[in-house]
Amino acid sequence: MTTSLRISSCIVSLLLSSMVASTCATAQIVYDWHDSKEGWVPASESNLGCNLIEQPEAMAMRAFNTTPVMRSGTVNESLGIDAGTYDRVQITLRNPTTSGNPNARLFAYAPETNSFMCHWNVLVDTEMEEFQTYTLNLTSPPNSGSGTFEGTVGRFGWRGPWGVANGDTIYWKQMVVYNSVGCTDSEACNYAPYAEVDNGMCVVVGDSCDDGNDDTINDMMTADCLCAGEVDEVQDIQSSLSVGMAPNPASTQLWVTSSLPLGRFRVLDAQGKLCMTDHSQSASTAIDVSGLLPGTYFLETHLGRTPQLYRFIVHRL
Repeated sequence: MTTSLRISSCIVSLLLSSMVASTCATAQIVYDWHDSKEGWVPASESNLGCNLIEQPEAMAMRAFNTTPVMRSGTVNESLGIDAGTYDRVQITLRNPTTSGNPNARLFAYAPETNSFMCHWNVLVDTEMEEFQTYTLNLTSPPNSGSGTFEGTVGRFGWRGPWGVANGDTIYWKQMVVYNSVGCTDSEACNYAPYAEVDNGMCVVVGDSCDDGNDDTINDMMTADCLCAGEVDEVQDIQSSLSVGMAPNPASTQLWVTSSLPLGRFRVLDAQGKLCMTDHSQSASTAIDVSGLLPGTYFLETHLGRTPQLYRFIVHRL
């Protein structure tokens, strides 16, 4: 089975408010080398040579010399992440060799280059019979003289523990790049399983959110960790309302047609004085205006959420 790099999904990242989205931007990057290379390739330089071999439990790095290096993709591939996005790297490997100075080395590369921006040593055990996990703090200073960890990170790379001989094999099981600060509530939608310190920004089912749809109300996180709201039926009705009046100007009778039964209505003069109030159960209503003086009037309806005014004129020859 061959898989590609998996950046752990944060379902709410595009659906919620900016506060929640910020918790998703740093979801961990996981390279799981079970039966897969996860896109990693041997270094192309002859002095860094090795073979990478997919195996059921881990990826085998077979060294051609004492400094075998592998990288998380070819020079044309890029993670495109900022160096400040993550602060931890966790590596799980098995080193069966007897090297006297078993420092594995993590490299960081800028995009489109095989020249590292910096590197860190990670002291690992030797003669391992089981896999062991080590954690590197990316905010710690890189190796002296190797450079600085800043700017855009295109790829990561690993060198086998120092002193590996030609023909030795190192077994790489998993690498996780993550933030040590995040949501530590395992029931939360934005749970960060590798976070060591809670950031106080956990999002749980039932929390308010914004689904980005202006036609919904009461938006909240569902049991599927999706942000969803209820259809605003009043607004839905409001948007579909229509009222017509004819003839306009009118002399004795004004016909009002509406998309819904007209219900309670009032007639106001141009100064807002109440001239008439009535009620209709029909969507087509005749209003007697014969008793109104010529002039401008307003029909006030209550079909939607707020009263609506419609202008008409009474005119007689």
